[in-house]
Amino acid sequence: MANRRHDWPCHVLQTPRNALMDNPLILNQSRLLVLSCTYFNLNLQNCRTFKAVKISFKKMHPISLYETCLDRIIELIKVEHWKEERENPFSPLPSKIVELLVDVCGTSQKITEFSSFRILLSSGKLRILKLCFPVSFTDTCVVLPQMLTEKGCIKITVLELDRNFQNDKSEWLENLLQKLPLLESLSVQTLFHPRALKDCKRLKSVKVINIFEYSNFLSEAADTLSHMEDLEEFDILQYITENSSFLKVVKMLDNHPKLASLRFTDSSRAALHIDANRTGDELPKYGLRKCSWTYDTSYYESRNTLYITFLQRIRSSVDLFPLVEELEILVFCEDCFEYLKELKHLRSLKVKFHICIRNVSRTFLS
Repeated sequence: MANRRHDWPCHVLQTPRNALMDNPLILNQSRLLVLSCTYFNLNLQNCRTFKAVKISFKKMHPISLYETCLDRIIELIKVEHWKEERENPFSPLPSKIVELLVDVCGTSQKITEFSSFRILLSSGKLRILKLCFPVSFTDTCVVLPQMLTEKGCIKITVLELDRNFQNDKSEWLENLLQKLPLLESLSVQTLFHPRALKDCKRLKSVKVINIFEYSNFLSEAADTLSHMEDLEEFDILQYITENSSFLKVVKMLDNHPKLASLRFTDSSRAALHIDANRTGDELPKYGLRKCSWTYDTSYYESRNTLYITFLQRIRSSVDLFPLVEELEILVFCEDCFEYLKELKHLRSLKVKFHICIRNVSRTFLS
C-alpha cells in the first residue's frame, strides 16, 4: 500500500490476492482506489469516513464485482434502505453514476413499483432522465411528479418517457414540465398543453408521438413556443384536426430560424403558401434538414388538379428547403423526380407511392 499524488486524491490499494478489507489503515481513509484485485469483501458499515470508492480490475470473475455491486444497490433501493436518512446518499455521486442507476433500475425485474425510484430521482444530480416503463409500473403518473421535486429537477436537461399514458389526465406531465427550467430536449408519448414549456428558455428539441388522440397540439405549440428562437427539432406525430394547420407550420418556420427537423408534419403546403405570397423576387431559404412532404389532397381534388398542385408543392419545397438530408414524400406523379435531383444534400429518401400510380417506372427507381 502507498499514498500517491494524482488527480483523484485517495488511499491506493494494490493487491494480487484476495483481500478482506478490515485493516484499520484502510477503514480510516476517506477515499479508496483499488488498482487490481480479483475479489474483496468490504463492510461499508465500518467505513464511516469513506466518501468514494474507485475500483479497477485486471482479472474478473464471470460475475464481476461491478455487476454484484449494482445488484446489491438495486436490492437496497427496492426495500427503501435509505428511507430514513436525512441526506440523500446519492447526492455526492457524479451525475453519470446516478443516471446509470436509474437505467439499471428501469430494466431490472426486481423493481416492480415506480416508487422505488424515489431515492434516485430526488438526488438532485440527474441531468438526463430516460425512463422505460414496464407495464407493471401502474403508479407512474401519480408517483413521478411527487418524487421529482424542484430540487430533484433543477439540473435535468433531457427528459424521455417511452410510454403513452393516454388513459390518464395530462396534468401530471404538465406539472412535471413546469419544474424543468433547464430542459433542452423533450421526447414523450403523452399529449399535453404546450404552455407547460413556456419557461423552458433553453428548449431545442420537442418530440411528441401520439396517434391515439385528436389534438391541436401543433397549433397551440406554434403560438406558445414562438419566443424560443433556439428550437431546432419539432417532430410531432399525431392526428391533425385542422385543415389550416399549414399556416402554423409557416409560423414555426418564421419564428424559429434554427429549426432543422420538422418530421411527421407536412411542410410542403407551407412552402407553397410562402412561395405564393412572397412580395419580392428573392425566395427565402430555410435550414430544414429533416422534412415530410406527405399531404394527401386526393380525396377532394380531381386527378389533373392533383398532379398540378403536387408538382407546385414539391417545386416550392425544393426551392425553400435546399439543405434537406432526410425526406419522406408521398408521390402522386413521377415528374417530381426531376425536382428531387436538385437536393444535393439528400442522404435518406422514404417514398410512398399513392394508389393513383399503378406502375412505377424504372427511371424513377434508378
